[in-house]
Formats: sequence, structure tokens, C-alpha cells
Amino acid sequence: MVDLDALTALDALQWLRTGEEVCRRFAMSPPTVSRKSRKCLDLFGLDLERIQGEWHTVGDVSILLLERRLHQAARWMGHRPLRLEATYWSGPLLCTPTPERWILGLSNIVGMPRNLQLVRDRIVDVCISGLPDVPAADDPELTSMALSSMPVFFVVQPGHPLIGHSGLSWSDIAQFPTLALPANSYPKVEESLESIGLWNDCVRMSRYRRDAWEGKSEAELTIGYGTHLSMEVSGGTLVRLPLNLPFASGEVMIVRKEFSAHPELLSLRQVILTRLKTFADRYPDIKLLQET
Repeated sequence: MVDLDALTALDALQWLRTGEEVCRRFAMSPPTVSRKSRKCLDLFGLDLERIQGEWHTVGDVSILLLERRLHQAARWMGHRPLRLEATYWSGPLLCTPTPERWILGLSNIVGMPRNLQLVRDRIVDVCISGLPDVPAADDPELTSMALSSMPVFFVVQPGHPLIGHSGLSWSDIAQFPTLALPANSYPKVEESLESIGLWNDCVRMSRYRRDAWEGKSEAELTIGYGTHLSMEVSGGTLVRLPLNLPFASGEVMIVRKEFSAHPELLSLRQVILTRLKTFADRYPDIKLLQET
């Protein structure tokens, strides 16, 4: 069995991307992170490879996964802090200050595949993400616990031509560039946007109404997507358009099934729900989901 610090260094490096971020959250110096992670890789005959900015282990990881199972069990038993990842809005709004006994990640991962991989590989213990993209109901390893639901709406920069437009429709939105999301990053969101003709691809360029842009740049006219929580962290610069997208969002906790009833998870859930209530009291269309 590899020692706790060596596996922690390797896993934290894959989770947090840089030795500097690992040092901010764990009691290790940069040389220790490098030395310990290398020791762990050598022990299991593995290497690290950076793919699209993320570190991945290369080689047969079967023994490593068994070790991670033991180390994760030790964290849930209270021997080390648990690891929490979140979205760019839930990190600062719902996970700060960081709940007791938890370490919070960077809260900046775009898309579901990486988040699910981190939880599935037992590098991260819980991920707070957004509906509707969650693990499938028949996923053999992961489960999700919905905490809230809320509408998703279109947002624009001040001065956008659609501000004040009456009777806004999908065709009005389609005249302008919309936020490009990486393919397969949010499969259910992508499917829903495609159904109304708003998913970005090269064909969209022919539909931009340059005559309606009034000399503004594409960046100024790009239409994004938001919720009440994402607007809270946008710095107050975006304007909501009076048209909701055809799906709801909301906060959801993703965890491995064997820990779904663990007291530490239920305690975290209550902390997040309490913080969510602050926003639900301000925005009536945020609904708390007490039962999961």
C-alpha cells in the first residue's frame, strides 16, 4: 500500500492541474508534490500525460484504482479531508467558506466528462454540478442528488439590440452569435439547444445578421446563458433577456453510490441547501428540492 501523502500528491495534481494549487490546499511544498507524485507513478509503473490541459495517468491503472478505493474510504472515515469540486458559481456562492472537513477545488471545469471522471476515479469525493446533465439513472457507480431547480435564460451585454425587444422568439436569438460550448461537454444541454437551432457550428455563421449588428463586435453581440446564481457572480455586467431556455437547471451533488447515505454527505447537503435558501428567498423561481 502506498502512503497517503504520495497518492494524495498524484491525485491532487491531476485534480488541481499545478503543483502551486496543490500546495495551497495540502500541507506540501512544491518539491514534495513533485517527489511524492513521481514516487507513486514509479511504484505503479505509470506516467502522466497532459491531454487538453488535464493530467491523465498512462498505463495499467488497475492497482492504482484499488489503492484509491482504500484511500477514499479513509477520507470518508475522517482520516483526511474530503474533496469537493464545484461550478464557477456554486464554488464561491455555495461552497465558500469551505464546509468543515472538505477541501474545495478550482471550481472552473467546463463540462461534465472531466467532473464525472474525477468522481468515478475516486480522485474527488463529491462534485456539485448543474442540471440537467447528470449521470444516467442506470450508471453502475455514480448517483446524483438534486438540490434545487431554476430557469435558464438568455443573457447579453448592455447595449445589445435585443434588449427591450418585445415578443422575443428563438428566431430573434438565432440572428446573433450564441455562446459556443465545447461539443459533448453538456450533452443534454447540447441536445436541447440543437432542438431550437441554437447550437454553435460552422453553419451558424451564415445565419448571423450582420446588418443588425450596428457596428458592434461579435463579442459584444454574443448571447450567453445564465441562471440567477451565475448572474450573481457575473459582476453585474450582463442583462437578462425575457426568454427562458427549454430546460431547467439547478444544483446537484454527484457522488459514488456507496457513499450516497454517508453522514458526511448528508451534512454537506444540508450546508448547501441552507446557503441555497438565501437565494431562493430572493428569487421565487429557485425551488429547493428537500427530497432526493
